[in-house]
Amino acid sequence: MARNSKAERREGRAGRIRSLFGAAGLATTLVLAGSLSARAGEVTVGQSTSLSGSIAQLGITGQRGITMALDKINAEGGLLGQKVRLVVADDGMTPANGTTNVRQMILSDHIKALFGPVSSAVGAAEETLAAQYRIPYFLFTSNDVRMTTQVFTPYAFQVVPNTVMEPRAVARYLAELVGKKPITLAIITPNYSFGRDSADSFVAALRAYGVDVKVLTQQFPKLGETDYTPYIPPLVAAHADYVFVGQYGGDLITFTKQALGFGLFKVSTVVGQYGRQVLTALAGQVPAGTIAFDRAPYWAMEGEGVKRFTEAYHTRYHEWPSAWAILGYTAVETWAAGVKKAGDFDGDKLVAALSGTTVETIRGPITLRACDHQGNVAEYVGRVSREVDPRYGQQIYTDVKAIPGEETMLTCEEAQKLQPRH
Repeated sequence: MARNSKAERREGRAGRIRSLFGAAGLATTLVLAGSLSARAGEVTVGQSTSLSGSIAQLGITGQRGITMALDKINAEGGLLGQKVRLVVADDGMTPANGTTNVRQMILSDHIKALFGPVSSAVGAAEETLAAQYRIPYFLFTSNDVRMTTQVFTPYAFQVVPNTVMEPRAVARYLAELVGKKPITLAIITPNYSFGRDSADSFVAALRAYGVDVKVLTQQFPKLGETDYTPYIPPLVAAHADYVFVGQYGGDLITFTKQALGFGLFKVSTVVGQYGRQVLTALAGQVPAGTIAFDRAPYWAMEGEGVKRFTEAYHTRYHEWPSAWAILGYTAVETWAAGVKKAGDFDGDKLVAALSGTTVETIRGPITLRACDHQGNVAEYVGRVSREVDPRYGQQIYTDVKAIPGEETMLTCEEAQKLQPRH
């Protein structure tokens, strides 16, 4: 049998990718189709993330943030004189798919950097593979603390609050609210490392801040659960003062709608990750006073950089940016700063350049600690407003506080004790 021509093989591959990612939107398809073959004067980067399923909007909007950052770099002449192209693939929320995608990007697309997925389980698998091939890896949505401790590699950098930092920030907010008063707590989080680590860290942080807390019930549905009716009645029956919810994205939307029907918000104050996409989808249904946290809520952030990005995103996509878009943009800024400082795309040189350095981003300066490459990024906590803000078409936060990363991070000594011995 005669071999296909190179052009035929490229077109066949492009067709398969377009078919695979049709649900992810035309913008993603065009990015992929334009990134199939290397060209002189160009460098390729990759992202394998969730572009389908209940958490797809996190992956899609994160990819948009990455695209906007790369478009800006290319409009300004590229990086080290080279234009940057992006290849994207859907991991389907499974580690096996994530590693298959990343291996393809490394061996066939010859990527020089990799941007992380939504799921921390996928992120941990990708991190190991990226390190094997010495590819710099930037985590900006998946945030399990294990990725900077138990499975840490020098090639990974995290520019999002991890699963110690985020619950500590929320616990600090709640501790200031309740003081020394004893409280009861119920918990529901997805049944994998992110969810369980977040729950454990939240309870430990409350106690460390002096809160006398008693956990009445814990529920652990699977990631992507669509029916929470077996899990919500125990939460309601507990009549806890507070319910800590670890679900996010489409899962949190589904949970909230069903929990409203069971009256959970009437018997307990719910604490959850109510960001832009969730608040928009719920269209004013989140009860006022619900304690909400988010990693980059555009409406609560200061600084001209994030304001310019917010307006540019709205102009381009006709909606306001999620935290994931802002974080994705930040991840590219971090990589680009490392490349410029190193004067090279080489992974080892970039790691040496970024470790312990401070980079300027639209969120402000971020320092990447040399001991674990965790960025000292803030978490935002507040209460959901009663009314929909007419500027944004969604509820926002009142009494919002930015909890600095320096106040919630593990110490370097704590992090390094958990890291593997190399």
